Amino acid sequence: MKKFFSMLGFCMITLVGMAQAIEPVGSVKYQNSKTPFLAASIIEDRLVLDIPISSMEEPILWTRVDDGNRYDFKQIIFRRDRNKIYMEEHRIWSEAGIWIPLNGDRKLERNILGVFPILGDSSLVYRIDLTNVLFDSSLGWEYFPSGQKAPELNVVEGTKQLNGEVMVKVHLGMSKKGAKYTRPMYFSFMELPEPMEHRNFDYRMGYWLERSKGPRNLGKNYVGSTARWRLEKKFKDRRVSVPINPITFILSPDIPKKWRPYIKAGIEAWLPAFESAGFKDALVVKEVDSLDQWTEYGLGHSIVKWTGNKNIRVFQEENKGSSVNFVMDLRSGEIIKSDLLLGSPITRLMDEYFIRCAPLDPRTRIYPFPDELVGELLQSLTAHETGHSFGIRDNHYGEHSYPVEKMGDTTWLRQMGHTPSIMSYSRHNNMAQPEDKVPPSLLMQKVGPLDHFYIEWAYIEFPKGISSEEKDERLEHIIRRQDSVPWYRFINAGYEVIGPGATDEVVDTNDPVKGASLGLKNLERAIALMPKVHKDQKDHHRLERMYGEALELWNNTMRHVLSLIGGYDVQYKSMDQPGKMYTPISRESQKEALDFLMVWAFDPPEWLTRPKFISEITYSTYPDHILTRQQLLLFELLRPKRMKRLEHMQTINGYERILESYLIDLQKGLFKELYGSSGTVGRRKQEVQLTYLDRMLTVIDENRKHYEAHDKGFVHSDHTKGLMMGNLLGLRLEIEKRMKRNKQMESLGHWKLCLKKLDSLWLAERD
Repeated sequence: MKKFFSMLGFCMITLVGMAQAIEPVGSVKYQNSKTPFLAASIIEDRLVLDIPISSMEEPILWTRVDDGNRYDFKQIIFRRDRNKIYMEEHRIWSEAGIWIPLNGDRKLERNILGVFPILGDSSLVYRIDLTNVLFDSSLGWEYFPSGQKAPELNVVEGTKQLNGEVMVKVHLGMSKKGAKYTRPMYFSFMELPEPMEHRNFDYRMGYWLERSKGPRNLGKNYVGSTARWRLEKKFKDRRVSVPINPITFILSPDIPKKWRPYIKAGIEAWLPAFESAGFKDALVVKEVDSLDQWTEYGLGHSIVKWTGNKNIRVFQEENKGSSVNFVMDLRSGEIIKSDLLLGSPITRLMDEYFIRCAPLDPRTRIYPFPDELVGELLQSLTAHETGHSFGIRDNHYGEHSYPVEKMGDTTWLRQMGHTPSIMSYSRHNNMAQPEDKVPPSLLMQKVGPLDHFYIEWAYIEFPKGISSEEKDERLEHIIRRQDSVPWYRFINAGYEVIGPGATDEVVDTNDPVKGASLGLKNLERAIALMPKVHKDQKDHHRLERMYGEALELWNNTMRHVLSLIGGYDVQYKSMDQPGKMYTPISRESQKEALDFLMVWAFDPPEWLTRPKFISEITYSTYPDHILTRQQLLLFELLRPKRMKRLEHMQTINGYERILESYLIDLQKGLFKELYGSSGTVGRRKQEVQLTYLDRMLTVIDENRKHYEAHDKGFVHSDHTKGLMMGNLLGLRLEIEKRMKRNKQMESLGHWKLCLKKLDSLWLAERD
């Protein structure tokens, strides 16, 4: 409270001192009796805002964006109380029939952002000085620049009056490591129209709730609006009509000209999907030779920006990506503006494609890739980000039901793609084999049947006069297609990877083990090709980078297969839909997955661990990225939540004692060398085995710290601990028995080290 009155006092003192400098509002002449929506001007370096009386207590969208291209937005009103104007942010009444909390506080009804004396007097407008508010970092902006400020450098740079929008540019003074500089920031005040007709959020569909920065766990059906554009037919009587206002994108001039056709094609790839919803020419893509700052940062246009690939030297690989920024009307979920930020390094796009598709696309043998191939990669990337701009989330489901045998079927791929949605992180098709002769154009992700399904549900327009109940019935009818078309389903993967449908970075099919085997064949071929395409390099950096990409793909493939263990097929359902929401993966498939991991994760082949070029790029066993990934995979196999899913499965007919069987098979697989004739254990496998013992002993010795039900998901149950302890006791006896039988046992020191770690259990048993 003291801080508030201090700020208010400063503002009033400043304004009193300026009373003679700022022109009274009564002297301002308006051409019409009807004043425009707000008017901004700079007087003596201060921002003065004229607020028409007719705009008082009307909703206004206030946005802020800086050179980081991240938008903050608030819905505000101006209110007069006595001789002051209050700028307030109120909690918002959603068209879905619920209050949207303010700053996440359900009890907070309003937030006073500023209090301003009225300057002068007029029967048409109120004039206030808004300058100090623009530089105030305490107003709850999520992306307001952090760090030390240099207020002496603050300046109001300019204003712009647009149609229904007022923009202000300021420079914010900053200080960092002894250097002082300014950062540009743009503010916008936009008059909000009547809310559009909302569409109820439905957790079975992969859309954002109206607040994209809202709850991350969207695995429940929150009451709210679906984030989408206001798209209305121009000709209401036609099944397919052009829209009154199409969704328009402007390509920023800094996008290199040779890539613009591909980026435009990536956006326009969604045109057929909108025809599924009844809209022809729903998207417009404009190219411009120049782009002024007001158009770029104003709310009247969505801009496709080239935020990466700036040719600035860095000493470490930048891990930047592409994204989308939203500005929304929270009342209805209407997307007002959605900029596409294309920042993915082209080298990363090429590496991802090479390691997956080099054996299938001869164009990859030339590095850097030909422009045509790079353009196609940018087109696929743009199509994905464009889907976000329509309100669609990353979709980590659907493809789990795609038939694995269709991954090399040209007819299927041409019609259905290797994944049903461009919004998944499946990446490119690495399961087709060279003998399938799949055209390279069919290897990349494209807008697919699931994307058409999404657009139809969110954007279909209903005839006037039908009841809200009938609309809901028609929308539900669309959703129920998920019952018969499994690749239309959606699962929220942010909370827990509950099965193979929630993984990403790999092509997902109805047979993850077979699909992984196909992908690994191409991975072996791609690694063999690496030296050939890098022979002209002056150093090994590119080779090292792409080998790292290969190891990452191997790891993601292992994690995908691992997700079968304790995994479920998922279909979100309403209460009246028949069938189960969670169907456990078959016991046979889980056992097959574990057997696969014992070979490919914990005894990987030499073509992966020691390719022919390895001695050219390494001189030590440090750092050992393969071992690190193996250890993390082992932790995943013993994760408490996985154990608890297996515990639950034991209550289902046909899954009796599955946890006990799994732990026995896991230990036998990891220690298979113990049962061999020589007992020889390689360097990495020794560390894997000892990591297993360390982890198991740590779990058994865990103190009981948590009693709340939700917290217990992060600790192992006593039932699981008991099974683990029994297995370790059996392992100790088995090691001792083998050592007695085989006096010449190889890796003897390793086995004695294992016994040393197990001594604590042995002593506990004797006690």
